[in-house]
Amino acid sequence: MPSKGQRARFLYRGSFPDGKVFDDCEGTPHEVILGRHQVMRALEEALLDMEPGDERTIELAPAEAYGERDEAALQRVPTYRIPNGENLPVGHLIGWTTPRSAEPIPATVVSIENQVATLDFNHPLAGRDLIYWIKLVDVEPAASAKTA
Repeated sequence: MPSKGQRARFLYRGSFPDGKVFDDCEGTPHEVILGRHQVMRALEEALLDMEPGDERTIELAPAEAYGERDEAALQRVPTYRIPNGENLPVGHLIGWTTPRSAEPIPATVVSIENQVATLDFNHPLAGRDLIYWIKLVDVEPAASAKTA
């Protein structure tokens, strides 16, 4: 079985309980180093319990995935404070930057009314039950084990 520190390559498909797919690796394996929390805890735990070639379907409640929706994460911002604020694409994800944020923070543009944009800083999948199908393709030994 794989262990923390090893590089795991796996295929995956994420869907909602109704079967609608929201993410699919489309045959290109995703790589993570186990134990570095590069994927959700439930996915990493499943990978640690699999052998190459094994497949598994994991059902995740919001708390195990991207969390519950938080209404406090909806913020109203005057459009003059946002570059190109009058022409923001409603329904699209934008990168919000502040003087304190080195990296843009993703936000969904909910609406623009009376020169005020409502931005949703929740993850787009927050509050949703998710189903992941995963297949462990292979596992490489940890870097220290390769040199031994």
